[in-house]
Amino acid sequence: MSTPKREIPPELGDTFLWSDAIDAGVSPRRLRHSDLEAPFRGVRRRRDFALTQAVPAGPDRWRTSLQHASRGHPLSVRRAEHLERARLYRIAASEDSFFCGLTAATVFGLSATIEPRQAIEVARLFPERAPRARGVRGVQIRPWLASVETVGGLRVTSPATTWAMLARRLSVEELVVLGDAIVFAPRSKGTHPRPPSLGSLAELEEAANARGRPGAPLLRRALAQIRVGSASPPETRLRLLLTAAGLPEPTLDFEVRDERGRLLGRSELAYPDAKVAIEYESEHHRVDRQQWNRDIEKYQGYAETGWSIVRVTADMLHRNSEEIVRRVRRSV
Repeated sequence: MSTPKREIPPELGDTFLWSDAIDAGVSPRRLRHSDLEAPFRGVRRRRDFALTQAVPAGPDRWRTSLQHASRGHPLSVRRAEHLERARLYRIAASEDSFFCGLTAATVFGLSATIEPRQAIEVARLFPERAPRARGVRGVQIRPWLASVETVGGLRVTSPATTWAMLARRLSVEELVVLGDAIVFAPRSKGTHPRPPSLGSLAELEEAANARGRPGAPLLRRALAQIRVGSASPPETRLRLLLTAAGLPEPTLDFEVRDERGRLLGRSELAYPDAKVAIEYESEHHRVDRQQWNRDIEKYQGYAETGWSIVRVTADMLHRNSEEIVRRVRRSV
């Protein structure tokens, strides 16, 4: 007859250190029981633990980075799982370690492509050795190449450092997308003040030009194309598509008003002189009834004031970009 397993003291919580459990009187044999998992060495978690979809930095940034995806979206789930593993690792990590790369980008809610079970990225400053653990991509970095801050209890490279450190793994376009998101400041809501951006162009430039920065030429090329005012990755990619096709650079986040000065709406990209607005229609615009009604009212107001609208979907942007260029070129 098997011996019933002893309960883990509730004060340890759902996730705890092996050493804390031993100090609380839990036997090593109990800590190896199948109802507990070991995400990292020295850490135990109850298998019935419910993953909470934590939100980094702020709900607006989380929404933007997911391009209006719901919490059940695979990308949202992978990012939440990645953040959870970062928090688990932090429990037993050395105090001088910090998250970098795609993990830091995810903490800030930036648009980072996280693959299933992707290794979390952890760094230490030279001369300390890079961290080594299962499920961890360790990095050693020179002190003058990294600025570190704390976000949500996690030590991470600053947004500018995170951007610069990804130069060896991202294309120029991807670096522009990431840079646009860092310098973007979400709109004010009602009487609430405008939230600050994650970083400034000056901070990105300083990070790119740091002595010995790997990928510096690529970063400088990206820096020349980063703009303040792009609210989402698709908007950035749309702007880059138009300028690469030889069209004038559109104005970002433009307020369209009627002849009396009444605000009709804001358009992500616009050519004010030609009275052409370019609207990126995310899934959010289709499934949110309130947003759908607002769009209809806005577009009617635009038409009555002599504005034309070029509407772009995700499918068009990825599969039929030539048609987007053709429509915009014809309109402007």
